[in-house]
Amino acid sequence: MRVKTVQVAIPDSAYADAIRNLLIEDGRRQVHLVEDPDPALAGVIILDAARLSAFPALANEHKRLLLMAHKDRDDLSKIWDAGVRHVLFYGDSPQTVRVAVLGRELSISVNGVSAG
Repeated sequence: MRVKTVQVAIPDSAYADAIRNLLIEDGRRQVHLVEDPDPALAGVIILDAARLSAFPALANEHKRLLLMAHKDRDDLSKIWDAGVRHVLFYGDSPQTVRVAVLGRELSISVNGVSAG
């Protein structure tokens, strides 16, 4: 069984821990809680939407990027214009985030990109 990697780069540490704990339950992935994601590391990246512009290297990583946005603060049109199509909202359950991660992992593996 190949272990997959997920990087969680969101400022809410309790929420990040809840996501991490759900994702590691099945033993199929390593989850890194990071301040700054490393685009060189394969796998899904969960990133705070407000920090997207701080990581220009992620501009071509939309297939593996999940943005966490605030419904009342983040400009969704700017996120869409940046090419990001996978957005979750703070307040969504960690289970919802888990499902989105699984979807990204499936999409990555189907499209031949390393989900590693």
